Amino acid sequence: MVKNTKGSTGIVVALCAGHRCAALVKASDDGELAAAVARSSGGVIISASCLQQCAHGAVAAVAIRAPTSELTGPSIWLGGLEAPGRLKTLAAWVERWHPQDGRPSAIPGKLSGAVLGTGAPVRVATNPA
Repeated sequence: MVKNTKGSTGIVVALCAGHRCAALVKASDDGELAAAVARSSGGVIISASCLQQCAHGAVAAVAIRAPTSELTGPSIWLGGLEAPGRLKTLAAWVERWHPQDGRPSAIPGKLSGAVLGTGAPVRVATNPA
């Protein structure tokens, strides 16, 4: 379940929690991704069931969430997040992002090799609490 963040823009990180991805993330330095998302401006982390991308190592989708919609903007898919320093780099990037024009800063160089492509928006259902 996602905390209600109505009225704020932020980054959504959908991290695969399937068996393989979860084991790869646990075995690597996780970079305190969840804590970084919590400290970010309006960020949300989602533990997604298996995203069916096992051939790409630990995967996540990252997107911008608008305050007036349950849909994010297009997502950026990242793979191989278990590689040394990648989760830490992702955590730092997410934490530094601040809403300006609804766009994230450029992907950090250390993550450029992790980009698998772009995808459809992610649906973020919020609870009324």
